[in-house]
Amino acid sequence: MLVAASASLARGRSGLLTPLALGALILLAACGSDTGPTPPHELDGIPIQVGNGTAMAYVMTTNGTATSLGVALSNSALQGLPTSDAEWTLPLPVGVSVPPFDHVMINWNAQGHPPAPYMLPHFDFHFYMITPAVQAAITPGADTVTVPAQYVPKDYMSGVESVPNMGVHWVDTLSAEFTGQTFDHTFIYGFTKGTMAFVEPMVTQTFLASSPDVTSPVKQPDAFQKPGRYPMWYSVKADAAKGLVRVSLDSLTDR
Repeated sequence: MLVAASASLARGRSGLLTPLALGALILLAACGSDTGPTPPHELDGIPIQVGNGTAMAYVMTTNGTATSLGVALSNSALQGLPTSDAEWTLPLPVGVSVPPFDHVMINWNAQGHPPAPYMLPHFDFHFYMITPAVQAAITPGADTVTVPAQYVPKDYMSGVESVPNMGVHWVDTLSAEFTGQTFDHTFIYGFTKGTMAFVEPMVTQTFLASSPDVTSPVKQPDAFQKPGRYPMWYSVKADAAKGLVRVSLDSLTDR
């Protein structure tokens, strides 16, 4: 109705639209058809039993482009966990690709693990950039292969010891747990034989159960060895409406 009325008022004596009025009419029509930005779309992987609940990998996309990659744990997954360490592989959603990431695994550390700040029950959320076959070939022992400086984020330091089926964990020496605070969540980079193998939010069971709502920046290296979409932020957030807690790599950006 607005466009029709505007057209009627804009006609000259000849009954034809003037050029100026025609331009304005086109602008009005375009504005009238603007539906705004496309909302994010969630793609879910197959749920896997964890504790008394489930965990699944998921991807958020906007206009077909992955913007977040995460793990959603049902609240009940934080209960009934094994008294010894355990791990689960979470399939990525069917029909979605999020390079450089290949697959997702979560590790439950019932008593924590060294070094000292991490001796609390917690989950390791591993987002691997290598295939399962390459991961399975990673052996324990010292890994002193140099990682070129441009691929190492500022303030990160190598743990030197390679964990079998994982690699070497590099920690942020300025993280809160190294400056007198109790560990609740942190962000790890992983390398094997000089190549980046994974990124990993580590989060305590207690923090996951506390209705968390945090988003933290991910320190970036100057360059990455593999092209792909890398997180600028990571989040640990309760999703009360769905009875979930989400741990996600966010603001995935081409690098």
